[in-house]
Formats: sequence, C-alpha cells, structure tokens
Amino acid sequence: MAEHDQANNRAMPKHGEFCWSEFAVSDLKACLPFYQNVFGWKVERSTSAGDEMEYLEFSSCGGEQKDAAIYEMNATMFGDEMPPPHIAQYVAVDDVDRTAEKAKALGGSVLFGPYDIPNVGRMAVINDPSGASISVITLTGGN
Repeated sequence: MAEHDQANNRAMPKHGEFCWSEFAVSDLKACLPFYQNVFGWKVERSTSAGDEMEYLEFSSCGGEQKDAAIYEMNATMFGDEMPPPHIAQYVAVDDVDRTAEKAKALGGSVLFGPYDIPNVGRMAVINDPSGASISVITLTGGN
C-alpha cells in the first residue's frame, strides 16, 4: 500500500516517479499571463514558500491536485549566481543524499544541494553524465 499525504489526500509518489514541475522565470508579470493564456492554467498563491516570495501553484490537468508551480527568480535564491529561466522536473526518490551519491558514482554530478525545504522535504539538483539537469526530492508527506 502506498504512503499517503493526509493533508493533500493523495498517494505519495514512488521512487522514480515524476512528481512536480517548477517554472523559474525572470519576469513573473510577463510569463504568468503567457502560460495562463496558452495552456489555460489557473494559479493559486501557495503558503509553502512563506511570505518570502510569490510562489504560485497550479494543476496542469485542471483538477484539484496541484502538480506544478511558477515563481520569479532572484539572485539571492541561487547564491548570487542566477541561472537562466528554466523548468525543473522533480523525480521522487527514497533518499536524496543516497541518490546524489549514486549519481556521482555513475558519472553525473550534483549541481545544487542536497538541502532541506521546510514543510516539504529534501531535494537536490543532479546532472547526468552529459550535463542535463533533473531535480530529485524526498517528500515529507506532512504538507
């Protein structure tokens, strides 16, 4: 039986499953209407990021369960070296630290993390041997 996130009333993703998409943009005012009008996404302000930033969640399928978010980047989020706008795909893993070490052992690298996200879980961004990035996360299940 799959673990269950009681607060969101949904099954927790299994190891290796895509579980979240995150749109990191440089101009939220310009990009938000673009995505809303192109795809019909309806966003809601999330409390998961606190009051520090506007983090807007949405369902790409139009349902109640959110599966993505969009936010405006700033230099302090990335150690003063802001990356270009990007879309991060998150894959659920059983243990972020062990996954990061395994990625390195298999010729990849760790670009960012592992680190804890309060009330969400632990995540890292890893690169495959060619340099392509993907985010890995272990969700706490209590949010």
